[in-house]
Amino acid sequence: MSIPKLITMYGSPWSERVRWALAFKGLKYEKQNYEPGPADEEKVKKLTGQNLVPVLITDDRVIPDSSAILEWLEDTRPEPPLLPKSEKDRAQVTLWEEVAIGVLGPQGRTLINGRLLSSGNPEAQQAAQYFAKKYGHSQFAEEQARLTVKRILTSLKHTLSGREYLVGDTFTRADLSTACMLMLLKPAPIEFFFLPPGERTVYFEPSADDPAYSAVFAWRDQMYKKHRGEVVKP
Repeated sequence: MSIPKLITMYGSPWSERVRWALAFKGLKYEKQNYEPGPADEEKVKKLTGQNLVPVLITDDRVIPDSSAILEWLEDTRPEPPLLPKSEKDRAQVTLWEEVAIGVLGPQGRTLINGRLLSSGNPEAQQAAQYFAKKYGHSQFAEEQARLTVKRILTSLKHTLSGREYLVGDTFTRADLSTACMLMLLKPAPIEFFFLPPGERTVYFEPSADDPAYSAVFAWRDQMYKKHRGEVVKP
């Protein structure tokens, strides 16, 4: 098989989810950067029928959606595993993945967009207006996102109490996916994930700095340190 190509957006945790899984599996790939905006969006839509990244291109398949890519990866390169053997444990992993990518990630994105919209930076506001149109945004949605994020962080705090991993005794896609989405609330230290100082503030959600959640973000940093295998850079 030739080296697959990954269309990826650096700051997107959905893209980071796939990059991390590929690195964990030791699968080399060619990177194609995606710039948010009509031009690259139209290219992806022509290729896949939808306009979101990441997209993985292999010898015989074009695979949009991070979950579909991770399923393909587990099927084609099962070692080292990112899913437990037990069907019950696999179901729990899937549940945490869906909470992470379907709830925590989108709500974190809403909060980032709110900060960009209220900033005095015209370039940041332009980007925010693009994403607000793409995903929808309102003050009410932002307030609800903050409440939802707090509930999920509280659930993570109690689930991880006395545990190293979310499911079972080994690193799984539940840990990987959750760690990635937490980047939208509070970036990992620069020695794990590089973001310029000015950009880091965009990803910082003040409510996530509550000491009640410090153990959750310490766990996230430990997942990066122990299982990412490299400093993430553009």
